[in-house]
Amino acid sequence: MQTLPPHTDIDLRAHGFARRSVALAFGSGLGLALLISAGLIAERLRAGSFDSALLINALVLCASVVVMTMNSRPIALRFVSLTDSGRADGVLRMRRVLLLVPQAVGALAGVALAHAALRHSGTSALTWMCECPPQLVNDAVAVLGVFAAVWAFAARRVDVWLLVSIFALLLWYGVTQSRWHVDHAPFAFEKTIQELVVAQVLAVATGLLAFRRFSFGWNSL
Repeated sequence: MQTLPPHTDIDLRAHGFARRSVALAFGSGLGLALLISAGLIAERLRAGSFDSALLINALVLCASVVVMTMNSRPIALRFVSLTDSGRADGVLRMRRVLLLVPQAVGALAGVALAHAALRHSGTSALTWMCECPPQLVNDAVAVLGVFAAVWAFAARRVDVWLLVSIFALLLWYGVTQSRWHVDHAPFAFEKTIQELVVAQVLAVATGLLAFRRFSFGWNSL
């Protein structure tokens, strides 16, 4: 009977872990970004309705909690315990790369998919929404802000610099919002798209903080 070389079983598990990490990262990035982008489009169709904004924010927060949990360090540590604890640092570093890059690619694909569906909807009544450069900036701020919050709270210790970057991004966005104002609909808006973007990012960050606090306690902060 042929014997397997040392560590072959560990390597096979590591390769399987890497493939699953890449697939989950791409899928989570695609799904969350698609939800955010489609949500903003839906809000514009609903004329900035407060009720629909609450529903969309709740869905985005739930999805963000799932993605944050998937990105968290304990999941990787559980895998390390099944392989080789001596390789813990390498596995944790590998997982971060395997999550970050595919998740970013998935997020870009999600935003592109939402806008492609809008532009090819064939509905002439939606032509006022096809203002790509400004609308893409609005989506980019929302997606970047949410993902920065997800990664900030997925770290072993909350990444303060990522949280600072979120507020800096929102500050810049608020100062320059007149350039990205795309609410030129044939009806009046209850809330502008810029107000909804800021509210969504802050709501997700606050919700993730509360989830982490009550799940792991203040010592995890």
